[in-house]
Amino acid sequence: MSIVSLRSSGRQLNLHARLHVQAQSSTLSEQAQEKFQQLREAYPGSRLLIVSNSAGTLSDPGSREAELVERNTGVKVLRHTTKKPGCRSEILSYFRDAPDSGVTSASQIAVVGDRLFTDVMLANLMGSHSVWVRDGVVEDKGLLPRFEKYLARFLLRRGYVPPNPKSSFE
Repeated sequence: MSIVSLRSSGRQLNLHARLHVQAQSSTLSEQAQEKFQQLREAYPGSRLLIVSNSAGTLSDPGSREAELVERNTGVKVLRHTTKKPGCRSEILSYFRDAPDSGVTSASQIAVVGDRLFTDVMLANLMGSHSVWVRDGVVEDKGLLPRFEKYLARFLLRRGYVPPNPKSSFE
């Protein structure tokens, strides 16, 4: 088992798994395919997981969308009944039940996503690290994504620092 070690804000992070949350994506650019290849190499086997609020949920009859995303990315899509941010127990069960994940603590998981109120909140509820992808995922056409960016700027200007992960999973 290899442990991926990241340095962030002067803190050493020992990550065993990475959870990638994604929006709708039935096709991937060549650049995105290369990135998923790099992720699969860095987080082999059950250490990389996609969690979507569409693919793999009850809104995806027969898991057709989940299977399409899996074919396009080469990454497992979690089948879950509760949408983000409420699916933390299903995510933790997935990693706990996958012997090759090496995850013994939710603090060993990094959640990467583009939404504060679903992806980052999910990481906070789980006691995991979060990486917010602020730009480049989808256009900010909706009111909620624009508000999330405004809220982030507001908090950062006032010196808000995210807490260190703590988990009831441990």
